[in-house]
Amino acid sequence: MWFREIAKSEEPGKEELKMFVKNIRDFLGYVLEHKNHFSFLWEESPELYDLAWETFRYDIAKGAGLDLDNAIEGIPQPVLRQHGLLGRPLRFKFRVLNSIAEQWDKIKDQFSIREWFKKIIDAIDAILDSLIDATNGVGGLIKEFKDALSALVPISPNTGSMQSPR
Repeated sequence: MWFREIAKSEEPGKEELKMFVKNIRDFLGYVLEHKNHFSFLWEESPELYDLAWETFRYDIAKGAGLDLDNAIEGIPQPVLRQHGLLGRPLRFKFRVLNSIAEQWDKIKDQFSIREWFKKIIDAIDAILDSLIDATNGVGGLIKEFKDALSALVPISPNTGSMQSPR
């Protein structure tokens, strides 16, 4: 689905990292476009939906959201290696991410969307955090937007876990 192409790469590097950032934007756009599947994000504060769309359109898909794409080219090879953003370590992270993403078609009509959403966000972070570190903080806006969406997943007051859909 969103990360299938980069997961196929045997020796991923800068080009795949650029594609990864584009794939994140595609995924976030999908979450916003498919409000019916991700309605749990807006249960407590439905007014945030329009603001999320506006922020995505003008700040993530354009503007500062594109800074990380441009910064990737300038990351030195030793820094990429230090952060696991080349070769086998990156291939492993991409394949884990894709493995989770590929579960979407199986779970999208079930009760486990919230759990899946949290898992895919964690898998994105395993790469995105390293990439932001490698660029000295460039791309923080994308991460913060993604984290803000993730923070909207309701927590069950009794168990501390994510609530089951109604």
